[in-house]
Amino acid sequence: MKKPLKVLAKAAIGAGAAYLAVGEVMYEGVLNIPLNHFIRRNGAFENADENDFWANNKLRQEADAWYDAKAAGDTVLASDRIKRNTFAKVYFADEKSDKWAIVIHGYSSSPRGMAHYAKVYFEHGFNVLMPHMIGHGSDKSSYTSMGYYDKLIILDWIDYIVGLNKDAKIVIHGVSMGAATTMMVTGENLPSNVVAAVEDCGFTSAYEEYASQVGPMFHLPAAPVLTAANIVSKARRNFDFKEAAPIKAIVHSKTPTLFIHGDADKFVPYEMMQPLYEACGAPDKDMLTIPGAFHTASAFFDNELYWNKVKEFIGKYIEF
Repeated sequence: MKKPLKVLAKAAIGAGAAYLAVGEVMYEGVLNIPLNHFIRRNGAFENADENDFWANNKLRQEADAWYDAKAAGDTVLASDRIKRNTFAKVYFADEKSDKWAIVIHGYSSSPRGMAHYAKVYFEHGFNVLMPHMIGHGSDKSSYTSMGYYDKLIILDWIDYIVGLNKDAKIVIHGVSMGAATTMMVTGENLPSNVVAAVEDCGFTSAYEEYASQVGPMFHLPAAPVLTAANIVSKARRNFDFKEAAPIKAIVHSKTPTLFIHGDADKFVPYEMMQPLYEACGAPDKDMLTIPGAFHTASAFFDNELYWNKVKEFIGKYIEF
């Protein structure tokens, strides 16, 4: 009997090791941002139609040129909440202003990826703050937290703004992972300076977002792979995929919030917007669907519809 038991034990150990190895691969490939950039540069996850759209989009080209011309260095803030430095681009309005926009980029992007949004706010007299998300750009970590710890640095940047200007009125506007972060921030106890939020194509939870992509992107079953990757994430003292959950946080929101999503979004499924809207506890909320827009492209598919709605919504709380 001992020999079969040893064989079974070895098999179980081998299976467990293989299981965690799959989790390691998933964790590194998705959450290690420099590695993810390398994978993308080598052609993985490319979409030719979307690449053509961006390559020929004048709004994006104009915004990138505007951002590059500013050539702003990083403002560095010693974060009390994450116990290390955090970084942001800060653009002060040409004329003294109490209006502030915190513009939050998405997964594998950067402040430059939010140049269009920053440019619109800046041209309407806002001071603009563009943080580097955890694991991205100037941040000293290589691993993203999908908004879970990023909400803490946004809270620090809110404190920074209020410290500069006690009369500040702040709008938070995030796209994709930045939208998820925005929602998680609004679930916190915020100062009255934060008057409105815009979430554009945010996910319900990191777990549900990964579950929607494991099949299409990696051709793997969601349940065992995600469970293994989540074990690795928690073991490395990163975040729990199920706790990086805007849909849980936004229940506690008191911040007026506008939800925007393109109905052709396959990366963060369009179907996530309705449950997020319904879960939101804010006293004022609204939704906007952009027909035909794929992931992160809503403001570029129908710029007029997008910004008219944003101005209408947040204009109730701050001059726009």
